[in-house]
Amino acid sequence: MDEENMFKLLIKLTQDGHMCMIRNILEGQSEIKKCINAHLGKSGDTLLHYAARHGHLDILMYFVEKMGMDIELYNNDYKRALHEASSMSHRTCVQYLVDKGAIIDCLKKADWTPLMMACTRRDLEVIQVLLNHGANPTLQNKDGWNSFHIACREGDAAVIQYLLLVRPEVWRTESNTRRTPLHTAAMHGCLEVVEILLKRCAYKPNERDSCGVTPFMDAVRNGQLAVAKLLLERHQASPTAVDILGAQPLHQASVTAKDEALCFLVQDLSIDVNTRATNLELTALHYAAKEGHTNTIKTLLQLGADLHAKDNKGRSALHMACIGQHAAAARTLLQLGLMDAVDFAGTTARQYGKKSDITKLFDSLEEIQP
Repeated sequence: MDEENMFKLLIKLTQDGHMCMIRNILEGQSEIKKCINAHLGKSGDTLLHYAARHGHLDILMYFVEKMGMDIELYNNDYKRALHEASSMSHRTCVQYLVDKGAIIDCLKKADWTPLMMACTRRDLEVIQVLLNHGANPTLQNKDGWNSFHIACREGDAAVIQYLLLVRPEVWRTESNTRRTPLHTAAMHGCLEVVEILLKRCAYKPNERDSCGVTPFMDAVRNGQLAVAKLLLERHQASPTAVDILGAQPLHQASVTAKDEALCFLVQDLSIDVNTRATNLELTALHYAAKEGHTNTIKTLLQLGADLHAKDNKGRSALHMACIGQHAAAARTLLQLGLMDAVDFAGTTARQYGKKSDITKLFDSLEEIQP
C-alpha cells in the first residue's frame, strides 16, 4: 500500500476508533513512524487531531506515548488537539492533554482558545477542567469576544454561574463593536441567562453597541418577547430608544418581520405605529415595504399604520417596495389603496430594475384591482 493510501486508512481507523488495527499497521514499520506527525489533507490535520476530535482516548494516548507525537502539533487553522477535544466536549481527552502539559490558552485562527471552543457547548465539566488548569476566561478573540460572551450566546445557566463564580469580573467586557454579553443573551433569547446577568452584573440600562443597538432592541428585532418583557420590568429598558440611524424597536421589528413583537409594542406598550425614524422620517410601514414583508405590511395596517405616510423625500411605502424590487409587496400596497402614488412609484421601479417583476407590474397596472 502506498503512503497516501496508508494515511487515508489510518485516518479512517482513527475516526472509527480501531486501536488494534492502528497498532498493527504502525508497529514495526519504521517508514510509517517517520511520517506519524504528517499534516494531512487541506485542513492540515494530524492523526492526533482526529483522535482528539472523535474522543478516542486510547488512540490519543497511543499516539503521544508510543508514537511520540507532539501534543502541540497544529493544523492550517492553528488548532491543537486541545482545541479539538474541547470543542467536541471530550472531557477525558481534555483532561489527558492538560495533564500532559498542553498549553492551556493556545490560540487557533481568529484567536480562539480551547476554553472559548468549550463554551460553544453546554458541557460544564470540560469548562471546569480547563479553568482548573489555569485557562483565562477574559482573553478575547479577534472580534473582541471572550469566553463569557460565547457562553451567554449558548445560554447554559450553570456555565454562566460557574464563570461568574471563578472570575466575578468576567462580565465587564465588550466586543469590538461594543456589544456586551447582555446584548448577546438577549439577541438569542436566553431568558435564564438574562435573569442571571440582571441580578449579578451591573449592566447599565440601554447600553448601546457601536450601531446604537440596546439589548431590548436585540430582543425585539429577534422576536424574543419574554426577554424583552424581562428587560422592561427589571432593567428599565426604554422601548423607544433609538439607534444611530434614529430607528426605534418598532422600526427594527418591521425590518425583521416580527409581527408579534409589533403587536406587543403598539398594543401593550402604546407605541405610536406611525412613529418616524429620525434619519429619513421613515415609518415602520416604509421599513416593512422595503424588505418586502407583505404579512408585516398587513399587520401594521391593522395596527393603524398610515398607508399614505411619506418620508422627507416624498416617498410612500410603495416607493420603498419598488426600491427593494419586491413585486408582491408593491402589489399588496396597490391593492390596499396606494394607486395615487403609481406614477412616481412606477418611475422608481424602472429606475431600480429593468425587465424585473416589479417593472412588469407597473407595465400592466390594468390587471390590478385596488
